[in-house]
Amino acid sequence: MIAPRRSQTGRGVAAMLVALVSLLVVAGVAFGLPPFTTAPKSSPGSGGQAEVFGVATGCHSTFDRFVIRARFATPSYGVRYVRRIIADGSGNPVPLRGTKRIRVVIRNARGHTSGGMNLLPAVRTPLCPNLRQIKTAGDFEGIVTFGLGLRRKTGFRVFRLTGPRRIVVDVAH
Repeated sequence: MIAPRRSQTGRGVAAMLVALVSLLVVAGVAFGLPPFTTAPKSSPGSGGQAEVFGVATGCHSTFDRFVIRARFATPSYGVRYVRRIIADGSGNPVPLRGTKRIRVVIRNARGHTSGGMNLLPAVRTPLCPNLRQIKTAGDFEGIVTFGLGLRRKTGFRVFRLTGPRRIVVDVAH
């Protein structure tokens, strides 16, 4: 048996990687999901002030997920890479696990009840392949902010789900 040359093996691996990436893109488009990019993402809200009342995380085979639940209205959002996370109100830096940071800003929202009871966890540490930690960085003057600590800078996508209202942030591995 003759061993294949390195260049043929390298081309085969490259072709397989291109096919896998193409499959993931086609699957995302088939489900109507936006593509993974590193560009900032935003969307307007509607219906008054939303109450953000819960978060969830999930580690998946090709991406990690952060989900924010809201009720009473649809809040606007802005999601982007930043050098560091700053706490709303105090201006203090928010330390996070990982080397890269994504800031999630939910506008026209609050993370507490009208009686002042906090509805959001201060910290979540899922230790997913890329998403290492999430911290609530603010619930101040109608703006709720989260900091996401990542292992490395990769593409991300943001989209909404309904029934219940959710904002989903997926970070590629």
